[in-house]
Amino acid sequence: MHSLTPVQIAAIEALTSGLTITAAAGAAGVHRTTIHHWCRTIPEFRETLEAVKMARIDAIRDEMNALAAPALAILKSIIYDEAASPALRIRTALAIVKFIATPEKPIATSDKSSQPPAASRDEIHHNSSLSSPETTVESQTPRNAHCPCGSKLKYKRCCGRNAPPVLSQAA
Repeated sequence: MHSLTPVQIAAIEALTSGLTITAAAGAAGVHRTTIHHWCRTIPEFRETLEAVKMARIDAIRDEMNALAAPALAILKSIIYDEAASPALRIRTALAIVKFIATPEKPIATSDKSSQPPAASRDEIHHNSSLSSPETTVESQTPRNAHCPCGSKLKYKRCCGRNAPPVLSQAA
């Protein structure tokens, strides 16, 4: 078993405090590739880093849960306050409806069948936020491929982010 050095612990603390991998490496006094190497080759480093990240996420989640009751009270007071501007009341109502309409994310369990494949589970992206971004159709669809909406147009001409308007359709 490989025990972590004080430099590795300092790197973990810097990474979980929100620093980029370059800044965390500078704070720990090592090169950024050293941290990548530790993540790939030292399971204890990788596991400790993930455990500290999860502890930080849990602490933030606890703080957010503590703010939920006062936030709901404010929303409720805005909805029922007839002196509040109609625009504010509508925005508040829409925010509540959007929250209710958003499907819940599945809760991660310790069951091995729910874990991602080993390749993606072992990847550690230090420059990203503590939660992984969701992929969109746009990030998965090449611009020159046919659009997934079924229009038979190229993605870049149909649903692409900067798609120009189609002036005429060829018959």
